[in-house]
Amino acid sequence: MNCSIIYYIAYKTGYIQRNINKKLSTIKDIKLVGASAAVSTDDLKIRFENTLKTNDLIIIIGGLSSGSERNVMTILSDYFTQKSLEVTSNKKILNPEGGKDGYLIQSGSKYIAVLPDEPEQIDKMIGSELMKHINITPDQSAELPEPVITHTVTFAPEQDDTLEQLAKRRSKNIPLIVSISVAAAVVIGAAVWIFSQLAVGS
Repeated sequence: MNCSIIYYIAYKTGYIQRNINKKLSTIKDIKLVGASAAVSTDDLKIRFENTLKTNDLIIIIGGLSSGSERNVMTILSDYFTQKSLEVTSNKKILNPEGGKDGYLIQSGSKYIAVLPDEPEQIDKMIGSELMKHINITPDQSAELPEPVITHTVTFAPEQDDTLEQLAKRRSKNIPLIVSISVAAAVVIGAAVWIFSQLAVGS
């Protein structure tokens, strides 16, 4: 489930972002993919419409204490009416710190959470109230991790090239060795005959 944050006339956004990052990092199937800011009613409508196209959970921070026309809930109510979008449910998210309560709007498979711009309050509201109302469906379009493939490689024992080459060299040199042996035998025989003749003559 992809999640995006929209800050609407909100304060302490750095602290809030850090707290939300920490909370959502512990939830396996929610992926925080972006954050943007809106400073006017028209800006909020444009950012909300664009974010709604690619996200299943939108967290809007701020605008709960603003006057009627700039109030975030009024803007969302007008948007849903103009676009004829069905609201499946609209739950109040209680603020355990006693500040402004939040809201969780569901439209089909989309969730819109509206929370006050107080880091400590958001931290507790997400942890104790918000997530229990959201039916998280794992993102089937996300790329699956590559399967771990274990290769088993068996090496054949290496042939003894030294002995093989030696045998080849020996087989090639046999005629030469025989010739040398015969010649040596002839020479030795002749020498023995000569010495024997000299010995008889003397």
